[in-house]
Amino acid sequence: MNQSFVGGDLDVELRALDVLVKAVLVLSHAAAPAMVERGRGAILNVASVAALTTSSTYSAHKAWVRTFTEVLAVQLKGTGVTATALCPGLTHTEFHDRADIDVSGLPDIAWLEADQVVATALADVRRGAVISTPSLRYQVASGFLRAIPRSAVRALDSTGLTGMRSRWKKD
Repeated sequence: MNQSFVGGDLDVELRALDVLVKAVLVLSHAAAPAMVERGRGAILNVASVAALTTSSTYSAHKAWVRTFTEVLAVQLKGTGVTATALCPGLTHTEFHDRADIDVSGLPDIAWLEADQVVATALADVRRGAVISTPSLRYQVASGFLRAIPRSAVRALDSTGLTGMRSRWKKD
């Protein structure tokens, strides 16, 4: 979402909440019972490394997906069904263009390739991982963000170091 929450369009926030949170809840609720009944299956929800930041309401949505998937994994334990939260970093897809986010200033090393993210996520699902972070650099970044005080995370985000807030495209 390319807006600040304060003063932003509430309808934009509600649409994002529907897609990023409500859809995960509804689809997981629809899929889990049949998987549990047959004694096998896997639910893969897309969260993000952004779940560990405070850069926007997108971070809050992805934090919900990450925590929800962990809750689901606990509740599914012993059923033959797993739940995995995929937490990639920046990945080459159409996401940023569609969100009208200018990423031209980001270094090449920050980017992951979608096919590698998918391959790693599926491998992690097969081994029953609850959290899948598909690159060493984002595993390190995630560890750092979990280890430092939340006040430091908020300070990093206020400078734009972990978020996209200062990179919205201008018309």
